[in-house]
Amino acid sequence: MKSASKEIDREVEKYMIDIRQGNTDSIAKLFELTYKGLYCVAFRYCQHAMTAEDLVAEIFANIEYIAAHYKAGHSAFNYLCKSIKNKYLNTVRAEKRRPVASLNENILATKQSIDDKVTSITIREGLKLLDDEEYRVIYCKFYMDMTFREIAKETGRSLGSVERTYKRAIGKLKDYL
Repeated sequence: MKSASKEIDREVEKYMIDIRQGNTDSIAKLFELTYKGLYCVAFRYCQHAMTAEDLVAEIFANIEYIAAHYKAGHSAFNYLCKSIKNKYLNTVRAEKRRPVASLNENILATKQSIDDKVTSITIREGLKLLDDEEYRVIYCKFYMDMTFREIAKETGRSLGSVERTYKRAIGKLKDYL
């Protein structure tokens, strides 16, 4: 570890100890010091910007609990990174979904024919035609493997509205293809 990294880690450790001792002013300082790094770690796991932001926010919402369990002398930043990883895995398990990272690894490991690659590019281009609402329904249905009922609950819309949006989006994609 470089000396600058060690210095930052010492600073992170100092803030963690301050938070454990009840100094809530250190939370803002810790957030400012670690946000970018923790966001990068979270994004590496979930591959989605908003989800990564949510993971970091959840870590800082529970930072007093996390700081209380931190053991001084160990890398404080690595401890926060492990907290991000554990939060992500717990979220994935709770939602009974596979992590996106393993899905991406499987796709990359699979040899695709030229036709498969062309189809993939075509579908990706077709998705650009969808409005935000249609894209979200398609994403939830195919990438997150959610039911229409789960999508309706997640988006706060009626089941019929979600189904109509899905049909409209599929129609646009069929017309494009």
